[in-house]
Amino acid sequence: MKIGFVGLGRMGMALVQNLIDQGHEVVAYNRSQDKVKEAEAHGATGVASLSEMLDELEGKRVVWLMITASAVDGILDELEPLLRKGDIIIEGGNSYFEHSQARAKRFEHKGITFLDCGTSGGVEGARHGACMMIGGSREGFSFVETLFRDTCVDQGYAHVGQSGAGHFVKMVHNGIEYGMMGALGEGMQALHEQEKKLGIDLKNVSKVYAHGSIVEGKLSSLLERGLKRDDFEQIVGVVPKGETEEEMEKLEKLAEMSILKESRLMRVRSRAKPSFAAKIIATLRNEFGGHKVEKK
Repeated sequence: MKIGFVGLGRMGMALVQNLIDQGHEVVAYNRSQDKVKEAEAHGATGVASLSEMLDELEGKRVVWLMITASAVDGILDELEPLLRKGDIIIEGGNSYFEHSQARAKRFEHKGITFLDCGTSGGVEGARHGACMMIGGSREGFSFVETLFRDTCVDQGYAHVGQSGAGHFVKMVHNGIEYGMMGALGEGMQALHEQEKKLGIDLKNVSKVYAHGSIVEGKLSSLLERGLKRDDFEQIVGVVPKGETEEEMEKLEKLAEMSILKESRLMRVRSRAKPSFAAKIIATLRNEFGGHKVEKK
């Protein structure tokens, strides 16, 4: 399938490479033309404008957005007069679900399908096999399902409901992720506090946790990898504010999620009082998403 792709940051560039590897044709646009040239080097067709991107597409045109939530409406404002009946927009960022519902209604009367796609798996997942949760028209989903099937791990995507459902399911996923990282952080801090007294080797502990234990999983594997980093000792125990933090505050008001609230506050408190637990969380975020860490 030939599609337009907007947004060539860490996740976007990795997903473009994944799509090309799977045999899809990608017409790539980004405000920074340096990123467009990088995408061209990976096999994409680079363009200098949204109108040029759409001119490269035929029939029922598909445009995939992989941009920050704050930039979505600006791009949609530019796209709207260029789109026509039958076109499909896939929005793969971390938008708030009610905003996605409003955007779907905005385009529905023009016969344009808007799919909200929550994307998980980090940069590595986007490059080699992601996890996607899609909301919106089932007919529109079916038309582009091959894109999700080809870029996700086996069983790693689904149409989860009507407009807004994809981003709501991803928002809850993020809340669970906050709690899991918070638990790993405070657990490693408890071990760190007894490290010298009991002769504990944190690297060996993380290896055991990541292989066969009940807490085995992607985050435990990333923890094992993170503790082996050459620069781990230089990472400061502060979690910089991320794009999803305000969204998590909204989720706390929509449902009883006390674990999410405490894990979010762990991050907030770290900015005033650094901790080893926050150092673990910051390391994990950097490992899966390339998020910024502060160093000594």
